[in-house]
Amino acid sequence: MRKRMKGLLSAALAVSVMLSMAACGDSQAGTSAASDAGTNAASEANGGSAGGSTEHREVVYGSASMITSFDMKNITSANDLQAADQVYDTLVRKINHEIVGYLAESYEISDDGKEYTFHLRQGVTWSDGTPFTAADVEFSSEYIRDECPQWQWLYKDLEDVEVVDDHTVVYHFTVADSSRISTMCSTNYGGIFSKAAYEKYGDEYGSSADKVVGTGPYVITDWKENEYVKFEAREDYYMGAASIKNLKYVAIADANAAVVALQTGELDQYMNPISGVNLQNLRNANNVTIDEFYTCRNESVYMNCQTGIFTDVRMRKAVAYGINKEECLAVCADGQGKVVIYPCDLGDMVTANPDFVPSTTYEYDVEKAKALVEECGNTGAEVVIKSYNTEPYATLSVWLQGVLTNIGLDAKVETMERSAFLEQCNNGEVTICPFSWSNSSYDFGAAVGVYMNSANVGTSGNYGFYVNEKADELIAEGNAASDEETRKGYYKELMELYMEDVPSVAIYANMSAVAHASDLENIDPSSAWYSMYLYKWVE
Repeated sequence: MRKRMKGLLSAALAVSVMLSMAACGDSQAGTSAASDAGTNAASEANGGSAGGSTEHREVVYGSASMITSFDMKNITSANDLQAADQVYDTLVRKINHEIVGYLAESYEISDDGKEYTFHLRQGVTWSDGTPFTAADVEFSSEYIRDECPQWQWLYKDLEDVEVVDDHTVVYHFTVADSSRISTMCSTNYGGIFSKAAYEKYGDEYGSSADKVVGTGPYVITDWKENEYVKFEAREDYYMGAASIKNLKYVAIADANAAVVALQTGELDQYMNPISGVNLQNLRNANNVTIDEFYTCRNESVYMNCQTGIFTDVRMRKAVAYGINKEECLAVCADGQGKVVIYPCDLGDMVTANPDFVPSTTYEYDVEKAKALVEECGNTGAEVVIKSYNTEPYATLSVWLQGVLTNIGLDAKVETMERSAFLEQCNNGEVTICPFSWSNSSYDFGAAVGVYMNSANVGTSGNYGFYVNEKADELIAEGNAASDEETRKGYYKELMELYMEDVPSVAIYANMSAVAHASDLENIDPSSAWYSMYLYKWVE
């Protein structure tokens, strides 16, 4: 038996243009959401009509690197998604922490949490003019599952996607997971792509402007490799035309250069967070607005639990005792964040967070750390810290070198280009590293379970190669439960295990500070996606 309830738009959110459709609770098993009101709110936020604002100047927004392909199997980072989110949509989105229907106008989750039925919006067309249908949904989810290893973990339990008719699809999963619907809100996991376009272009899909087809609010008009991508708003977009009509996406790796460009008006928005002196400078600029919010991105220290000296839990505990989290936050993030005991320890901001102090904690104690290292016979042992050669990891690596030296180890640092580091990490060649797992769902199961799930060893958060059957059981039980308090109970036990086994040391949750021109307003600064559709002109 399946329950079905109509989603309602909160009147207060509608008045404040908060793009929200009530999801009848937490969108857990047995609940449903509908999006008629979400469509109206989105249109209202973008000028209230298809015509939108009369302002047509080109808005230039930047990121740390340039996208090289719009094919999801080649998309590997948030920087890529900052371009892809302009052209692709998902079935549902999370706006101000509420589920809102996009390509699906409503959905239901069966009582056992294994069957997801989506009722698709009718009249939606792809940017090439062809109709959007259920066949595209089936293709997309199976494509991510089968062809996109960096994102496929969400669909590891997907049996199949059943096409009932052109506007109805049913996902059949082998296990329940209450956090799944929130994760599907992100393009890298829940993006919907044109089956016909992928079949037409094959391996060339996404390699040039004329080979990208989407249902999103923008289309690509020009793309110059390694320099920029230009977008134009679709006037026929089913959620209402975007307020900002013309976009130019550029790469600015140097944060200092981005800050200068924001101050001079050459750049209207910078997707990557700003910190330190740069942040203070922008706060003093009269033409720049700063949006600040906590994220589920946790800077942590991962230790390999399968090979090397950190297979001994006493060594992992030594590192935990040797870390001064407040110092790390000050040195590596200029104090911009929140020290956490365990990953995503952000109170009720994160759904199903147990929000407690575990029975085992690690207060800063260098002498205790040194004693454990000596007890293990590892005093003076060489340890190589590996990570990215970009910030904040270059600074985090040097800071961690000091920590390990202080507790009696001979620590060296080796930073490298992103792809090289990830390859070594995935192959188990990294003994210890400062790194983060970033999840945008604000659901504890999705954001934290991956740290300890053996299915994600080497990728998707479990960079410590941690394997524990009890942890796997607690994750599965917590994710399968439909009641939030029940989920909290499982996750509380999971975090007790985390603190005892120390597969990683969670240090701080990032406070993200995103800068943009003062004549722009973001209706949801903490959004889980990067669409410039969320921006409108300040009236």
